[in-house]
Amino acid sequence: MHLVLFLPFQNGTGDANDVWKVLIVDGKEDESVTTVSSKLKFIHYLQHCVLTSSGKQLPKWAYEQQEVSCNSNMRDKNALWNVEDNIFPKLPNVSFAVYAPSFLERFFESHAVMFQGNSGLKPKEGEVTSRPWQWPVNYRGQFFSGNSYRIYLLGNPVIWWGNLVFLAIFLIIFAYNSVREQRGYLDPPSVKESKHRVFSACGWLFLGWALHYVPFWAMGRVLYFHHYFPALLFSSMLTGIILNYMLDSISRLLPKRMANGMYHWFIGVIFSATVYSFYLFSPLAYGMSGPSASDPNSTMYGLRWIESWEF
Repeated sequence: MHLVLFLPFQNGTGDANDVWKVLIVDGKEDESVTTVSSKLKFIHYLQHCVLTSSGKQLPKWAYEQQEVSCNSNMRDKNALWNVEDNIFPKLPNVSFAVYAPSFLERFFESHAVMFQGNSGLKPKEGEVTSRPWQWPVNYRGQFFSGNSYRIYLLGNPVIWWGNLVFLAIFLIIFAYNSVREQRGYLDPPSVKESKHRVFSACGWLFLGWALHYVPFWAMGRVLYFHHYFPALLFSSMLTGIILNYMLDSISRLLPKRMANGMYHWFIGVIFSATVYSFYLFSPLAYGMSGPSASDPNSTMYGLRWIESWEF
C-alpha cells in the first residue's frame, strides 16, 4: 500500500488533528490515484482510526447524508472510499483527447459508479418499499396520494397471475418435450419445426425475463414495485406465445369445423376477461375517492382480493 499525508488545512491554519494518512489499497510504489477504480483508506494520524461509513442515514437537519465516523477496526468493509471526479483548474490547457479513456474503461467506470450509487440508496422515513418475491405474485402495489383522488399502482391481477401461470406451464412443457425427445419420440417434420420455433422464442423471452428480474434479489438498495415492469414485458410476450401454442395444440386434436369455433371462443373469453378486469380496476389508475377498500361501505370493497392490497 502506498502511503501519503493529507492535510486539510484551511487558509494555512490547522493542527495535528487535521493530519490524515491516505492509503491506496493494494497499491504499488508511485502509483497514481485514479477516479472510481482506486480504493482508498483515510487513517487519522493521531487517533489511528479509519474513516468509515456506518450505513445509516442522518435526519433531515443533516440533509439526509450518510453518517461517518472514525473506527478503530482497520478492516471495516465500509472504510473503502474512491474519487468520483477530479477538477484542477491549474492544469495546462491541452486537448481533452489526451485524457480521454477508452470505450471499455468508460463502460466499466460508468457501471461501477451506478452500482455504488444504487447500493447507497436507502428508503426515506415512512416510505413503502417492496421485495422482489412480491412482484410476480402482485402481493403489494405502490400508493400515491393526490389532492382529490388516490392513485394506487397495482398490476392487473388477470395479467399478473396469468403470466406467472404461463411461466410455469412453459417450464413444464419444455421439460416434457425434452424428456420425450431424449426417449426417442419423433414428431412429424411440420410439428417439430413449429415446436422448435415456439420454444426458441420462449427461451429467449424467458432469458430476458430472468435477466431483468433475478439480479434484484442480490441488490441491497431500496426497491419498488415498478422495478418489475421491464421483466413483465418479457413474461407477457411469453404468455402470448404459449397461449397460442396451447390453443393450436388443442385445435389439432378436434375436428376441423369444431376446432375453428373453439379457438375463437377461447380467444374471445380471454380477451373479454382482460378487458373486464381492466374496467374493474381502472379506478386504481385513474383515481379513487371516498373511504378505502377495507371499509364495507367503499365501492372498492369487493375488489380487495388480497389483504396486502392497501387501496
